[in-house]
Amino acid sequence: MGLFDTVLKPSQPTVVYTPQSEAEAWIAIMFSCMAVDDDISNAETEKLSQIMVYKALFRNHDTVELYKTAMTRQLQLGSKELIDRSVDKVSAENKPTLFALIVELLLADGILADKEKEITDYLVSALDLDESLATKIIEVILIKNKGNFILQSKA
Repeated sequence: MGLFDTVLKPSQPTVVYTPQSEAEAWIAIMFSCMAVDDDISNAETEKLSQIMVYKALFRNHDTVELYKTAMTRQLQLGSKELIDRSVDKVSAENKPTLFALIVELLLADGILADKEKEITDYLVSALDLDESLATKIIEVILIKNKGNFILQSKA
């Protein structure tokens, strides 16, 4: 960046954000992973909705509002920054579960884009997961999903 670019660049307001609950952090991290490839599929959205319905963690939370917040913050901060601001709210015992759910979420549409693979690697580090555990989780989910197919409607 040149001197003129530095002087003429409009200042961006600083985004101050930290999730207020573990549920909010989970949704922020899951949404960040879904949105990293700029293509959120219906299958991914449906899988996230299913996770929010079945997990007790989300009871007594307005998940629609948490989802809206995650969308807004991901657009403002980007996926990695939003993950970084959220991981401290995830309890140590829940980190492997969250990782497993994210792997399922990213595989929901049957397509694993390069950016999704990259964010998965990033997430292992951000969540401070043992790499061998993360590998086992991925292997089990791939075995579980072997032979699945996605019915996609034509637009």
